[in-house]
Amino acid sequence: MTTTPEAPSLLDLEQRLALVACGENSRPGKTRACPPCRTKGNALLRIASTGAADALAAAICGTRDRGITTCAPCVAKAVRMIRIYNGEAA
Repeated sequence: MTTTPEAPSLLDLEQRLALVACGENSRPGKTRACPPCRTKGNALLRIASTGAADALAAAICGTRDRGITTCAPCVAKAVRMIRIYNGEAA
């Protein structure tokens, strides 16, 4: 008999996306996002659910003005977050 892995709860997913936004790879062993990134977690989750990588990158990067482009690391984080949201290999 095989079992399927249980899907993460929305809170777990929100925390995971906040950790990616915070730069999970910036410090070995980092397991929690900083408080400012944790407060963005719900918004990041909602944007990730739309699949809009550009909007997600802007939310991560903090660029609110239309004339400012997001940085490459934040675009990469956004793409990774959408993959995580969709349940793809992280």
